[in-house]
Amino acid sequence: MTIRDYLRAHAREDLPEWLARHRPGDRFDRSAFFGSHVVFYPGAGTDGHPVALFGSTHSAHCFVYADYGHGRHRWEQELTPGGQPFAGYTTLDRLSLKMADLTPGGWKPHAGPQDYTYFSTPPFGFVEILERTPGVGDEHGPSRLAILFLGADGIASYDALFCQSNGVAAPLTVLIEDYGFGRQYRGGSFGCGGLLERIAVQCAVMPRWLLVARDSEPWAGFVRVAGIGGDPGGMHGRLRYLHERAS
Repeated sequence: MTIRDYLRAHAREDLPEWLARHRPGDRFDRSAFFGSHVVFYPGAGTDGHPVALFGSTHSAHCFVYADYGHGRHRWEQELTPGGQPFAGYTTLDRLSLKMADLTPGGWKPHAGPQDYTYFSTPPFGFVEILERTPGVGDEHGPSRLAILFLGADGIASYDALFCQSNGVAAPLTVLIEDYGFGRQYRGGSFGCGGLLERIAVQCAVMPRWLLVARDSEPWAGFVRVAGIGGDPGGMHGRLRYLHERAS
């Protein structure tokens, strides 16, 4: 069995009504976005693999891409027609956001300023509502997707979005890939023992699954799903394996 087979059987989600109804110019509905299945990807760059994987299986329609080293212009370039990371989709709407749109009650960090990497460039965020290109079939992915792009520290983003008393549930899946150099933040790896795991444990905000690249370490308490292989993705095409939180 492949990861895609498993996700089709265990995580299928109908197209959220709010996303089906969205029209250009509509406001961002934070509760509706985070009330859907969400895949969170720290240090995402322009890697379209999770969108292809969870989209083609109709197991998630909303994604959060957080990367402080990725400029808005570059993401927007990748979203133009023909952009490879999100092939088969065109932009229906782009919603620029302020911090208050995502954390209306403010943000109480669960780590010190020494743990996060900050740049002089102010953080930014926007949501891209994507619509499937005519002639592209349902097997490619759902008719619509929503991706929240954050030019911000991945660990701080997880803390601010999911670890506050703001009614937002944990994401369905967190993607973990450590490249062994150029860490995305000062807390070490995204995987086992890193700051991302420590904050998630401290706040008891755990995803159902981790999608973990080969040579990266899953968080404690997550076990690789037996009987399914990996799926290649990322800049190096490493196999990524699905790990489930032990009950």
